[in-house]
Parts: sequence; structure tokens; C-alpha cells
Amino acid sequence: MAYSTEWLLFSKAENHYFTCRYNFMRNEEVMASDLGEALTRASDNCTALRFLLEVEPKAAVVPLLSKIADLVIDSGNLTTIGLAKQVLEKYGSELGARNNILACATNYLAHNDEWHYRRIAELYTLLHYKEELAGLLALCRVSENLEIREVADDFQL
Repeated sequence: MAYSTEWLLFSKAENHYFTCRYNFMRNEEVMASDLGEALTRASDNCTALRFLLEVEPKAAVVPLLSKIADLVIDSGNLTTIGLAKQVLEKYGSELGARNNILACATNYLAHNDEWHYRRIAELYTLLHYKEELAGLLALCRVSENLEIREVADDFQL
């Protein structure tokens, strides 16, 4: 039995994909630079996030975690948020990851925006950052913004 045209195209595309992925990963410095750039572009960030979920270029990922945390906290695209959370969950225990993520999250607290506070609380919960979550919820409880105070009610420890 002969294969369908669709199968032949799919098989060829998969072979091409794995060849390209292998070549892309050969130079870690270029790979990290390209991934960093892709994470800042809405048209490319999901591709970069899926790549990071599929492979494990650990050394290249840690410096990018603040950009990925940015996508969780500030993106309005639910697909992007979901993929970014998965990447942070995968790499959140790497050396230096916590500092990169916390530095990013701290930048959003001054915005006094319920969306950001809620995404940060979700992220801290996902990554089991209990001390940071407790501190965030304490800030939420004393906020003048009613919506931010509601975040504390929704994420009680």
C-alpha cells in the first residue's frame, strides 16, 4: 500500500524539523540570542516556548526566565501564558531561576494592576514560592485597589 501525499509531506516536514532543531542547538550562544529575541515578539514567542518545553538547553534558559516570567505576568494571550507557565515550571528549580523570576515579578508590583498581581500569585503558587506568595498577599490585603485586595482572598495560604 502506498502512503498518502499528506503522510509523505508530514514525514518530510518532520525530518526537516529535526535536522533544523539539531543545527539550531549546535551553537548555544546563538541559540540563546535567538530565543531571547523570539520571546520578545508575539509572532515568535509560542514557537520559542514550545522549543524550550521539548528540549533541555538548561544553560541557555536561565537568563531567559525573566522574559518568560514577563509573558506569564503581562501577556493577554492565554496560549502564551499557559506555555510560559509550563516552561517556568520545568526550569524553575535551576540555579538562578528564582532570582530571575522574582526580579521580573517585582517590576510589576508598582503598576498597581490587578491583572499583574493575579498572574504573579498564580506563578508563585505554581512554583511553590510560599514565602514570596505570602509577601505578595500581604501587599494585596493593604492595597487601596479593591480588585487587588480580592487577589488576596482568592489565593489564601
